[in-house]
Amino acid sequence: MLRRTGFARKVYVAPRAAPLRRVERSGVIARVSANVAAMPRPERHENRRLLDMARDKPCLLRVPNVCNFDVKTTVACHSNLSIHGKAGARKADDEYSVWGCSACHEWLDRGKADALAKELAFMLAHLSQVGEWRAIAASTAGNPLDRAAAQWALNHLNASPLGEGEVL
Repeated sequence: MLRRTGFARKVYVAPRAAPLRRVERSGVIARVSANVAAMPRPERHENRRLLDMARDKPCLLRVPNVCNFDVKTTVACHSNLSIHGKAGARKADDEYSVWGCSACHEWLDRGKADALAKELAFMLAHLSQVGEWRAIAASTAGNPLDRAAAQWALNHLNASPLGEGEVL
């Protein structure tokens, strides 16, 4: 008869994982751990009037060899940078948009240029866009709804309209 020693082989037992629960967000059902709290999504800043102001305005992106300079195709082009709120299917906040023609908008969203060139083009255009919003907000002859929308964007950007005697 064989005697057993006290050195029996130990079997590793993995710790139990927390139970999974079903979560539905934006029509997608996912399974997440029950002990992990879902992080709330920040609310997107939206201003329809600000986007509508782009109609019949000049393109501010003006990408060389791309821009069609056609004011009839101008729309508000949103930033593709995560620092401006862009994430996955979430569009950047409306204060991070610029007036751009259809060709420049296509280049910004789907063009073959590298990310740094697109970032530089957008940031330069956004600087011009803030100048345009400042002029609109400071104008006493403009449409009050446009002035309010421009001021909304400046407030969200922590910028101010032009003061007395200032020029662009």
